[in-house]
Amino acid sequence: MRNIIKLGTVLVAAAMLFSGCGNPMVPLTEDEEAIVVNYSAGILAKHNSFQQEGMTAVYPEEESEESEETDEMEEPEKTEEPEEEQEDKKEKPQKPEEQPEDASSEEGSGQLTLTEALAVPEIEFSYHDYSTTDNYSQGDYFSLNASPGKVYLLLNVNMTNTGSKAAECDILTKQPTFILSLNGEAGISNEMTMLTNDLSVYKGTLDPGQTEATVLLFEVAKETAENITSIQLSAQINGSTNEIILK
Repeated sequence: MRNIIKLGTVLVAAAMLFSGCGNPMVPLTEDEEAIVVNYSAGILAKHNSFQQEGMTAVYPEEESEESEETDEMEEPEKTEEPEEEQEDKKEKPQKPEEQPEDASSEEGSGQLTLTEALAVPEIEFSYHDYSTTDNYSQGDYFSLNASPGKVYLLLNVNMTNTGSKAAECDILTKQPTFILSLNGEAGISNEMTMLTNDLSVYKGTLDPGQTEATVLLFEVAKETAENITSIQLSAQINGSTNEIILK
């Protein structure tokens, strides 16, 4: 800055010397004054290394500082979120929807023994074996003949009074329906007969320790009966169906 002032002083002194010592300065017109001013400004700017354009100088250091301040104002500081918040923003796995309970869990769809299914006090029912026949008769007064191509399959069931006194066994009132399935085929309902030993319609009294032989009668295809690999029995009693464990 001092160099600029000194240079300006030298220029003024030179102007005075050129005008002559002791002689008054020649008055200048406005246009002439403007020429002198512009010329002086150009000389000053030429020797001023910090002058960029015009009469105003902006120093490099000041410019860089101003640009840094501007950048700082425009770009707000980035704050790192805590790790816990970042984890919370992550998509949480969805819980699987709850599956409805299996319909097989409904009451009355389990496995029961004949004794449990028929539920006659003091009476125990036990499956003995099975047999097949083209016709079935009881004495001389009752006889059944199977349809063509079919045979009767009899499930032989024993009833025993396990109590210490006489027990009444009334199956007829329960009106049960037994369904037989052979070799995994479709089920067949039992035949309703007038046989006195038909378990599905039995009604009588058993003395203590007494065992009575009864049957369940089914009409099945002869071809199926000749090669039985599995037997499944179920009972429908009072609106409840249960698979019967044959033992």
